[in-house]
Amino acid sequence: MDHMIDKVLDAIEKHKLINKGDGIVIGVSGGPDSLCLLHILYSLKDKMGLKLFVAHVNHMLRGDESLKDESFVGDICRKLNIVFESVHIDIGKLAKERGLSLEEAGRMERYRFFDSVADRYGAERIAVAHNKNDQAETVLMNIIRGSGLDGLKGMEYKRGRIIRPLLQIERAEIENYCREHGLEPRVDSSNLENIYTRNRIRLDLIPHIDSLFKTDIVKSIGRLADLVREDSSFIEEQIDKVYNNINIEVKESEATLNISKIKGYHIAVIRRIIRNIIKEIRGNLKGIESIHVDSITDLIENGRTGAMLHLPGGLRVLKSYEMLKIYMGEKEAGVPDFNKRVTVPGATRIDEINSSVEAFIIDEPKNIKDFNKAKSDSMVQFFDYDRLKDGINIRYRKDGDIFKPLGSVGTKKLKEFFIDSKIPRHIRDRIPLISKDKEIVWIIGYKISDKFKVTENTKTILKLIFKRDMSADD
Repeated sequence: MDHMIDKVLDAIEKHKLINKGDGIVIGVSGGPDSLCLLHILYSLKDKMGLKLFVAHVNHMLRGDESLKDESFVGDICRKLNIVFESVHIDIGKLAKERGLSLEEAGRMERYRFFDSVADRYGAERIAVAHNKNDQAETVLMNIIRGSGLDGLKGMEYKRGRIIRPLLQIERAEIENYCREHGLEPRVDSSNLENIYTRNRIRLDLIPHIDSLFKTDIVKSIGRLADLVREDSSFIEEQIDKVYNNINIEVKESEATLNISKIKGYHIAVIRRIIRNIIKEIRGNLKGIESIHVDSITDLIENGRTGAMLHLPGGLRVLKSYEMLKIYMGEKEAGVPDFNKRVTVPGATRIDEINSSVEAFIIDEPKNIKDFNKAKSDSMVQFFDYDRLKDGINIRYRKDGDIFKPLGSVGTKKLKEFFIDSKIPRHIRDRIPLISKDKEIVWIIGYKISDKFKVTENTKTILKLIFKRDMSADD
């Protein structure tokens, strides 16, 4: 077995990254890192029974060069007989509209696309090709930004369904692997320019430190990140105990905290509790820095009743006597809002998510059993039309949505279904739904409602097909 493959297998086992039979979406740009990752996972495909899918984002930043990257990755996938999905996204335009750097806008859109491909094919994992050098660059960037302890642990091997099997491998090893296996990766010319923060760290800062101190800073930071990750894990275990003891009331997008219950704790504990509350209601800590957490602790200590903070991503913090309320005042940037009536029969276009729904009516079906065989994650489903004659809509979730999962006895809140199904919070807002008022008919890609299923008494069947336009540029 190849030495590199052994190292990846060790990481998979140690960090529980992949189970046998998993479906894996691999983010492939065409560069050395992602090409190496694709080659290794393809080598493990039969051994582990993996189902592989490749996702590629054309950022539309480098003209013909970007198109050649896309064509290159597509050709490789065709040779390997792997599903290939690509999308064109004008990152320059999006970055300008949202006031983000090109790096941040590109990262957000890549993960959004990877999530959509994973949802479409029911993949359990999304594999990205970050390596040990990327880890060092990330930690240094966090230090420059004034990060706390969590920033020093860098990227995780596993976060939700995102996995990083190459995180313990250096870039030089990856480049050597590509040479040994005759891989000819594409080189992104923008990586050779020191116009981005990460590139400056990669091209200027790290070589300067190594030269000045005769050291290998990448290895040193890798050890630091591993140690901090272990210490942070222990600290979080202790914080969780405190968190559970102070009875924080958490609802859909808000949390209420009794201030008197945390006043006796060390400031480091209070800061982490605040961060955990924000993560609980937002699903992430993007844009939340130490200065924001400090402003909340100051509000707790010195703020008057009725005082409010407006923080990044629509986060609001309100002090009312001895209560602190942290909640989302608006949807996070980039989540489109739509609610469209589905044309039956006919096609309904949803431009906000580059998708469409096609509806067909089947009168007097001959064999009802044939319409009950669709897999729960299929993009084609069948329903009892007579129960839906009053009309259906396609939209994202709203407060008060209810759902009766196929095969269940009772109805539950949609939120409870998501929690029971262990669907990550950051994904829930982006799952399209077919609804009849507040009742969910179909959680697209996951499950249909038992209430509207086809039964032996069904006279007319409604067939719905959900399609995503993966080639859209808008």
